[in-house]
Amino acid sequence: MKKLSIFFVSVLALALSVSCSSNDNDNASLEGKWELYQDGTIVDGKEKLTPVVYEGGCNKDVFEIQAGGKFIDHYSQYSNSKCNDYTENGTWTRKDNKITVVYDGDTSGDNGEILVLNKTTLKIKYTYGVSETYVVEFKRI
Repeated sequence: MKKLSIFFVSVLALALSVSCSSNDNDNASLEGKWELYQDGTIVDGKEKLTPVVYEGGCNKDVFEIQAGGKFIDHYSQYSNSKCNDYTENGTWTRKDNKITVVYDGDTSGDNGEILVLNKTTLKIKYTYGVSETYVVEFKRI
């Protein structure tokens, strides 16, 4: 009976330590549908992000990351008083906190640094040249 009690307490302690873990990044997957939520830049070390506004009631931009290193980028553009929906495909790779996306037909890709990845949020920083920084934040849908 004592062994059973010790086993029960051990299982309970393990379950509590797993459920109370604050590090969602270890278990979160890039795969899924991500809606573009905010974008902006980093100025003097501080993020300056603003919510994305969809002109004319256009569909929201969705980045669909698929298994096997494929993605589909769904986006809309408002012109001539109407929304035009587009889809582009490509490939993605990840190594540690770095992600590279390459659109079909392009010879070079965009390299980003994953700043946040958890069950609900994906935030990526792209750096172009010496000082141009672009940050995008997605919400999982």
